[in-house]
Amino acid sequence: MILQNAPVPLPTRLAEVPGADGLFLWAPRSTGHWGYANCLWVVSGPDAAVVDTPYDGPTTRAMIAAARPRLGPRTVTTVVNTHANGDHTFGNHLFPGAEIIATRAGHDHLSHEPSPQHMHALVHQSPPDTALGRYLREHFGHFDFASAQLTPPTVTFRGRHAFPVGDIEVELHEVGPAHHAGDLVARIGDVVCTGDVFFHGDHPTHWAGPLQNVINACELVLDLAPRVVVPGHGRPTDRAGLEEHLAYLRTVQREVHARYEAGLSPHKAMDDLFSRDFYPRLGLPERLMIVLSVEYSHLAGDPAVPPMVELADRAARWSSLRGTAALPR
Repeated sequence: MILQNAPVPLPTRLAEVPGADGLFLWAPRSTGHWGYANCLWVVSGPDAAVVDTPYDGPTTRAMIAAARPRLGPRTVTTVVNTHANGDHTFGNHLFPGAEIIATRAGHDHLSHEPSPQHMHALVHQSPPDTALGRYLREHFGHFDFASAQLTPPTVTFRGRHAFPVGDIEVELHEVGPAHHAGDLVARIGDVVCTGDVFFHGDHPTHWAGPLQNVINACELVLDLAPRVVVPGHGRPTDRAGLEEHLAYLRTVQREVHARYEAGLSPHKAMDDLFSRDFYPRLGLPERLMIVLSVEYSHLAGDPAVPPMVELADRAARWSSLRGTAALPR
């Protein structure tokens, strides 16, 4: 029998971002879970915008219901997608008529991204007796991908883009490829929404890399002088919290490069790292297999990193083996 993670309790109201008029956060307590992204709402004058949308229809509708007391008669006129992963985009279709903004690179990568239909098939049709099949059911089985729709951006940009929401200006800065092919961060005053270049509380996943690009993206966020930093997943923090994560990224970069140069395979490198109690307070350690595999590809000079499903399979296999025994490889 495959045990499925219980769905995360969803916020029933938007939380005010302290000291930031018109900014509200919908932030599930997602540590230890996949797929629950933070979504930042901007409400000013007659206008409203949201940065990122949830993974499926029920989760998106729950967020919209939580936002109604803040929205009043307004409708959302602008949706920003920090990157093309489904847990930040699959709810776009529930904002009909809204302008959807993303980077041009993010838009161009959509054809390489698992669609809602692909995710539904992966979760429900992958053989349940395989590591990947078990892992997908455990971590993604509670999402209703059949209710999601792929709704591409209607506006794309390169470099920098700004737009008003009532009296509030939203600045978008392209920082990819890093976590993904087309990352952006959103700055609203002294609040910065980072998307998935910053995970807080768990080991991250980074599908594009190299790690130096992720480090550069986080350094750019620091250059924006944030007072509040909203990660893609995990609790909001401040400049010090992001600096702590940067130290983690630099450590990962150094340790991965050392093991690559020593000729260790990705699996042996992972086993070696975690035999040394590597960042034990962070959840989902198997996700570092994805980061490590992508970094190995860059170090080898391979212009194409492994596909997302292959990377997820590597993480699931390592997690399965680690959960049973430390097997030599």
